[in-house]
Amino acid sequence: MVNAGALAKDAKLAIITSQAGSVEWRSTQNKDDGGDYGHHMSRAACNIAGALQAEELRSKGFTVILLHPGFNRTEMTKKYEAIWDIEGAVQPSEGAKRVIFEVIRAKIEDTGNFVNCEDGLQIPW
Repeated sequence: MVNAGALAKDAKLAIITSQAGSVEWRSTQNKDDGGDYGHHMSRAACNIAGALQAEELRSKGFTVILLHPGFNRTEMTKKYEAIWDIEGAVQPSEGAKRVIFEVIRAKIEDTGNFVNCEDGLQIPW
């Protein structure tokens, strides 16, 4: 889309990813336990692709942000249903509003940031 000139000059590219791709957070959330290798590996790959895209497109004026939508009550997280309330899982419609909020507030200076839509804070790589 960039090479075809199909984006507005100040377009924002939002990559919906997951904190599951944060290597640093694995030592907290998966301490002494592995698991879900495919999911974590695919999210880490997505995150590095987004980081590279941010570097490539910053000079062209495009904002690229990586967004973790938070803990949502979906089929994918149903195996964690027992802790949905404890961990604050929200309905997908609420998660979507959080994502839209972060996209709206993103500026070119935020390009390459990896943001937790639950609280607006950066997630460590």
